[in-house]
Amino acid sequence: MLKITRSLTGIAMGVTMALAMVASGLKAEEGQQSRIPAGFRLAPGAGPELYTNTGWAAAIIHEKSGIKLLYISAGTFTMGSPTTETDRDDDEIQHQVTIPQGFYLGETEVTQEQWEKVTGKNPSHFKNAGRTAPVEDVSWDDCQAFCQAAGSGLRLPLEAEWEYACRAGTTTALYSGDIKIIGVRNAPALDPIAWYGGNSGVTYEGGRDSSWWPEKQQDHQRAGTHPVGQKKPNPWGLYDMIGNVWEWCQDKFETYPVGPVTLAQPAGPAGREKDDGAARVLRGGGWGSGARGCRSANRGGGGPGDGYGIGVRVACSVPPVQ
Repeated sequence: MLKITRSLTGIAMGVTMALAMVASGLKAEEGQQSRIPAGFRLAPGAGPELYTNTGWAAAIIHEKSGIKLLYISAGTFTMGSPTTETDRDDDEIQHQVTIPQGFYLGETEVTQEQWEKVTGKNPSHFKNAGRTAPVEDVSWDDCQAFCQAAGSGLRLPLEAEWEYACRAGTTTALYSGDIKIIGVRNAPALDPIAWYGGNSGVTYEGGRDSSWWPEKQQDHQRAGTHPVGQKKPNPWGLYDMIGNVWEWCQDKFETYPVGPVTLAQPAGPAGREKDDGAARVLRGGGWGSGARGCRSANRGGGGPGDGYGIGVRVACSVPPVQ
């Protein structure tokens, strides 16, 4: 069984923390004993995260975009899926991953409103879904440019960070429980937590496939994306980790290692070399995905210049507390 290991490193509060924040270029919200990265403010009602006593704020708001991010503490987990999991793929080789330091991850996917606030543009096909629906039709390259324009260290999550946060301490096919994935529709397990092919896509009669074409909709709700945060969050408070839109990760799509890995987290956003067209990782499934695509271990990939139907969730690294 997977067991998330929370870091127990403690630090002295008060004067020591204040000096450390000044030295590292961080700012403290007045009246709060929370460490807050520069370019962010404390989210309303938030205080220090409760798991590791590092003093980092449990939730922060990115000043320029309005994106809310939650603190994800360090830990070790098993990435991939067991061979007994229904509808698994061969590339989901189980291996242990240690995430050595905490990081922040978007509470939701980046919305159309947040994207437009930074870039001045809204590339989304489903504008009729509303400004709080996830931005889509954005490429990996677009997302790198967005992070750079947004500043304050926003970046794409690493694939291991994404799965660690999605699982939120669970080991089952979905973070909502140990269910059997069958075809496109699996309403009892998926409807409460995800917009997917069974409630916002199009299902061909008697089949497992889904279509992108709304005019073929049968008995489902409106085909396409929906405003973020409407479904139940995972145990760590993250919404739409599965469904709504596929999400870009920073990594190239590569074969998993077979042995344990300690993650080396990036300090900020990064682009690609001119001739580097290698596929990048996609995670989480989307509004038209079958149930199998909503599993925590499911992997997808796309060229860095592709963007059709794809969105993004951002992350931010923070320095370890000594």
